[in-house]
Amino acid sequence: MATPTRRCVAALTADGAFLEFRGTGRVEQVFSRAVNLFIPEQQRLFTLLSESGDNAPNSCRLALTHCEDLFQPGEPVSFTQSGIAVGTDKWITTSDCQAWQMPIWSADADHFAAISWRGWSEVIRQQLNHHDTLFLYQGDNPFYQEIARELQLRRRALITALDNGEYISAAVGQLIGLGIGLTPSSDDYLVGLSTILFINQHPLKKYRQDFLAAIQSEGNNTTLLSKITLEEAFHQRYRENVARLVTHIITQQHHVATQYITDIKNIGSSSGCDMLYGMADACALSHRSGGNYVDQDSC
Repeated sequence: MATPTRRCVAALTADGAFLEFRGTGRVEQVFSRAVNLFIPEQQRLFTLLSESGDNAPNSCRLALTHCEDLFQPGEPVSFTQSGIAVGTDKWITTSDCQAWQMPIWSADADHFAAISWRGWSEVIRQQLNHHDTLFLYQGDNPFYQEIARELQLRRRALITALDNGEYISAAVGQLIGLGIGLTPSSDDYLVGLSTILFINQHPLKKYRQDFLAAIQSEGNNTTLLSKITLEEAFHQRYRENVARLVTHIITQQHHVATQYITDIKNIGSSSGCDMLYGMADACALSHRSGGNYVDQDSC
């Protein structure tokens, strides 16, 4: 608990899994506006976010502007009923923390058909430039060129698998872990793809078990953070900025809120853009599943 020797920080909002957890771990990684907490016994990660961050699964927003001056990798962490002790000098109080819940979407056949899926695919793609994501890389670096080539080859293989309704798990598995960073580009792409395809009543949601089978068999080919993020996404749990855009699409808003797209673009160095690339493909596939032809190269 808070003592004269501990700095007290208020938790603002957190998802249910974060608030319910009781146990110990350590500070794993510290960034300017985020801190990853590792729970060894469960091979699980929780995230502390600055107040400017958006809510997300397994995360908690704090009344802090920056994190890197307060937290240090390796510090012990203990989750209790009233708060979280970090190191020997910090206490995060959760007594007034509000629970965040992600909205659940559903669209019946008529509603689904009425959504301008092709239009949304085009709008999202128009917001992405070749320097935003490795999927569109056009630079001179041979390493990035090769990654971009593989990303496109495996992306097209997955789209073909979804179109034909076979070999989907293998195609998803081939994408997992391809790229660089804590969440490789291919994984962020799959997160974006799943946000649309796994909406309740979506015609392609029937393939969700194939995606889950792929992460079960190939999940160790990526980072722990990315594996957890994929598992959450395949179970329809996404961060708030992503949920906001999906809600906007599903509710058939007449105006296009490009700010929602920009908010996702600002996630990480390129993670948000990779997610958007997957969302654009998913919108095109949604149009395709409605009985109209969509060229893979137009995704």
